[in-house]
Amino acid sequence: MKINYAVVGVFVLSAVLLFSVGLFLIGNRHKAFAHHVDFFTKLSNVNGLSPGSKVRVSGFEAGQVTGIEIPDRPSAKFRLKLHVDNKLHNLIRNDSFVTVESDGLVGDKFLLIHEGSDQDQEAVSGATLPAKEPIELSAVIAKMTGVMDQASSAIGDIKTKADGTLDAIVTTVNNANGIVTGVRSGNGTVGMLLDDQQTATAVKNAVGNAQQAAANLNQVTVQAKQVMADFQSRDLFGKAEDTLNNAKDASRQFAQTSQQVSLTLNDALGPDRSGENAAENISETFSNINLATANMADDTEALKHEFFFRGFFKKRGFYGLKEVTTDQYRSNPYFNSQRNQRAWLSAAGAFGKDSNGNEVLSAAGEQEIDQVIGTAKDSVIGQQIIVEGYSNEASVADQMAASRSRSLIVAHYLEKRFHLSAKNIGLMPLNSAAPPFSGKDSWDGACIVLLAGTAGTK
Repeated sequence: MKINYAVVGVFVLSAVLLFSVGLFLIGNRHKAFAHHVDFFTKLSNVNGLSPGSKVRVSGFEAGQVTGIEIPDRPSAKFRLKLHVDNKLHNLIRNDSFVTVESDGLVGDKFLLIHEGSDQDQEAVSGATLPAKEPIELSAVIAKMTGVMDQASSAIGDIKTKADGTLDAIVTTVNNANGIVTGVRSGNGTVGMLLDDQQTATAVKNAVGNAQQAAANLNQVTVQAKQVMADFQSRDLFGKAEDTLNNAKDASRQFAQTSQQVSLTLNDALGPDRSGENAAENISETFSNINLATANMADDTEALKHEFFFRGFFKKRGFYGLKEVTTDQYRSNPYFNSQRNQRAWLSAAGAFGKDSNGNEVLSAAGEQEIDQVIGTAKDSVIGQQIIVEGYSNEASVADQMAASRSRSLIVAHYLEKRFHLSAKNIGLMPLNSAAPPFSGKDSWDGACIVLLAGTAGTK
């Protein structure tokens, strides 16, 4: 038999070629001919993983597990060697980590290397990447079963408590129905008040008294308007004095009537049998009283500014320093007369701070005021006094606030210590600049000014 060596050669060459191509394809699929880098990771549980398990980087096929080292004690972890394609090396950074994933719900498990952040450095070959332990489905099911058991127990407790609460609500409603029935039948204090004709009559009388007081005030307002018209044409000081006295008497009557109404209403807790609400009637009456009082105040204020009677009201103390500006005060010769006595109180010696940080008179300041006013106590009764406040704070606003506060502090002490009338004490905050004829250019503290020629006035 003659052997055809050419055919045999072709056959052998083709077989070798096919074997090489197959070997290349198989090796290429397993990244056998690509450049690789090795990384390591540690896991407590390698269930489903073995040498040859796939390794992916951000979901891309990157290599396989090439080795698993068994720990030497139960508390240690398995050490897995990851063979990763070098072209994906730039995605693996120092902050990358490894998780165990599976293809589908029950598919093969593989290791997924999560890409790192751009700010971190590229992980070096041979580095150990941190891993997150996989969550077993059986453990999740067991935990959900325990949660369901706890929820079932909690629902049972809620149902038991709800049944008890409903029973308590039913009992409370029954008790409330019994109380309402007793009140309607006249039992108890509230039932007696609702059914007592005498209490209803007392409330009606109180409302009638209040309405009568409101009518009296309206009548006084009309009289005051008539007197003002008469003042414009004639000089009638006596009529003005009588009108003010009538207003005072009407106010006293209204105070007595209001007290009687308050005492009577404290005993009346409900409406009368006719359905009329006493509180609504009293509220309407008080509204009428407020309107009448406001009208009287407007009439009196207008009367104060009439030409013929301006001096009369000013003499009685109805005018103060509120209408005088600081510049007018400094330039007024009456307030800057050298006959006026002045007592200067320095801020450092006369004022101090209390526990809350508020400015108050110091013991030295009170003693200084006592020496100034105490020696002439009888002569200053009825005398016009002005308390000037001064401050050298940085801003104008702070100066105004501090100077007004100091004048108020001194004025309140004069009223309390020497029983002086507030209408005879005027307040004048002057910041830091003193009047030109006071003897000082500036001051920090206060000054008590006893106006000359005003002693004994009222």
